[in-house]
Amino acid sequence: MYPVMINIKGKKVVVVGGGKVASRKIKGLLDEGALVTVISPDLHSSIDATQVTWLARSYQKGDLEGATLAFACTDQASVNLQVMEDANPSQLVNNTGDKNHSDFYNVAMAKGKNFSVMISTNGASAAYSKAIRQKIEVLLEDLE
Repeated sequence: MYPVMINIKGKKVVVVGGGKVASRKIKGLLDEGALVTVISPDLHSSIDATQVTWLARSYQKGDLEGATLAFACTDQASVNLQVMEDANPSQLVNNTGDKNHSDFYNVAMAKGKNFSVMISTNGASAAYSKAIRQKIEVLLEDLE
């Protein structure tokens, strides 16, 4: 994997799924100014439907049209795999259920005033990344 930071401000990002994992992805995407479209029959209570374009239905071929990035966040491996297969070569897809069938995965990030530190367990454990991030944030506070 090649580590980068991507400016997604004003870019269309599709999130397939509306559960807890999707809600975490959506929060980060909205914080960075992405134009988020959520495709899911239901939305997790933490997702503000007024901040996203919500298609209250199951995923359909063609739903990725115009998207820069996509996140397959359902609990159905077949749907997540279909999202991967439907993406065109210029679209990057994160299959949250299977890092081996993903173009990318997220990293944990500890932010200082003038720098950011990325933490990755290479897709193995989001919980471990979070624990490491919290320790680094304490160190960063001492530097500022």
